[in-house]
Amino acid sequence: MIVSAGAATRVVEVLPGTPMAGFAARTRPSSGVHDPLTVRALVLDGVAVVSVDVCALHERTTARIRRALGGAVRHCVVSATHTHAGPCVAFGRVGGHDDVTHERVVRAAVGAVQEALAGAVDATLEYAEAFGTGVARNRRHPDRRIDPAVQALRLRDDSGSVIAHLVQYPCHPVVLDGSNADISADYPHALRAAVEAAHPGSVCLFVSGAAGDVNTGHPAEASYSDRPSAGRTFAEAERVGGVLAAAVLAAPARPVYLDLVRFATTDVELALEPVTDARRHADLERWRRERADADPGLAALLDVWIGWAERTEEAPASWTGRVSVVDAGVLLVFLPGEPFLAVAERIAESVDDDVLVIGYADAVPGYLPTREEYAHGGYEVDDAHRYYGMPAPFAPGGAEALVEAALRLIGALRGG
Repeated sequence: MIVSAGAATRVVEVLPGTPMAGFAARTRPSSGVHDPLTVRALVLDGVAVVSVDVCALHERTTARIRRALGGAVRHCVVSATHTHAGPCVAFGRVGGHDDVTHERVVRAAVGAVQEALAGAVDATLEYAEAFGTGVARNRRHPDRRIDPAVQALRLRDDSGSVIAHLVQYPCHPVVLDGSNADISADYPHALRAAVEAAHPGSVCLFVSGAAGDVNTGHPAEASYSDRPSAGRTFAEAERVGGVLAAAVLAAPARPVYLDLVRFATTDVELALEPVTDARRHADLERWRRERADADPGLAALLDVWIGWAERTEEAPASWTGRVSVVDAGVLLVFLPGEPFLAVAERIAESVDDDVLVIGYADAVPGYLPTREEYAHGGYEVDDAHRYYGMPAPFAPGGAEALVEAALRLIGALRGG
C-alpha cells in the first residue's frame, strides 16, 4: 500500500541561562548548547507524530499545538524524548518554566508539521526490530535482565530512497548527569545523526518507549546530586546512540501492508493517591532540618520538596490524560507520563501484530508504575510527584488503566 508521507525537522534556539529540566539537584542553568534542540514531525496520510527534545510537555502545550494545526491534519500526537538535558517548558513540571523557549517549541512543532505536509510524497513502509543491544537496564531491580527491542518504522519514496525513520527504544535519555549544563538530546542525538548519515536527506524521529523504570544502569536516586558521575559523559551518550543506530541500520526489514492509516484516541482518568496533611507537615519539618547541613545539590533537591509541601493543600482525586493509537499496518500506541516497561510488554503480549509503545506523549505528569511495584517504593513511587509539581502520586491501577484503554482502542481499530 502506498501512503502519503512527509517529515521535517526544526531547530529551536535555547539561550545561555535558560533553566534546565530533569534534575532537581541541578544548581545552575544552561551554559551553552552541545547539540541543538530539535522538533521533528512525521506525517502519514494526514496523521502527525511530533517528537520534541525536552524532558516533559504539559497537556496545555500539546493541546495548543493541535489547535494551531486545526484541520490541516486528521490527528496529531506530540511526545517528549525525555532528555534530561533540555530546557524547562512544562509549566513547572520537572523544573521551572521558560516562556520564551516554550513559545519557540510550539511554533517549531506547528511549522515542522506544516513543512512535512507540504513535502509529502507517495511512500511505502517497512518495519525492523533488533534485540541484544545491551543498553537498557531495570534501574529499580538491577538483578532482573531485560532486553527490549529497538524498533523502527522506515519510509521509502518511489525511488527506494529513505524519507524517514521513526525509532522507538524504552530507555531514559539520562546518560548525562546533573553536573551537565549544556543543552543536549542525550543519546538520541547520536542515534539520529548516525541513521540520517546512513540515509542522506532523511529525517529520523526518536520516541521514548515505556521507560519509567529503565535507564543505562544507575539508580534514580543518583539524580539527588549535581556532582559528576563516572561514565555519564557525552562520549558515553555518543557510544550508546551509536550502538542503537547500528542495530537499527543492520536489522532486516519487512514490508508493511495497510489500506489506510487510521487512528483512535480517548481520555483516561487516572486516580491520585492523596498525601495526608500530617504526613506532609512531618516531611516538611524533616526536610527543613536536613537542608541545614546539605551540600548544594541535595539542598536544591530539598528546596523543591519543601516548596512542594508549602504550596500543596488538598489534592484533586484524579488527573486526565490521553491515550492514542495509530494503525499504520504496525500499531503505534501513545501513552502519557512515564509508564513502566511492563506496560508495553502487556500491550504487546495482547496484540497479534507488531506494536511500538511510546510514552511521554501528549503530557508528562509523572511515573505510572504497575501495581506490583508499589510495594518496592522508591523514587518513582514515593518521591517523583514533588519534582513533577503534582499534588500527589498516581494511585495503583493507573498503569493498568493505560493498558486497558490502549487495548480497547486497538480492538476498535482492528474490529476486535
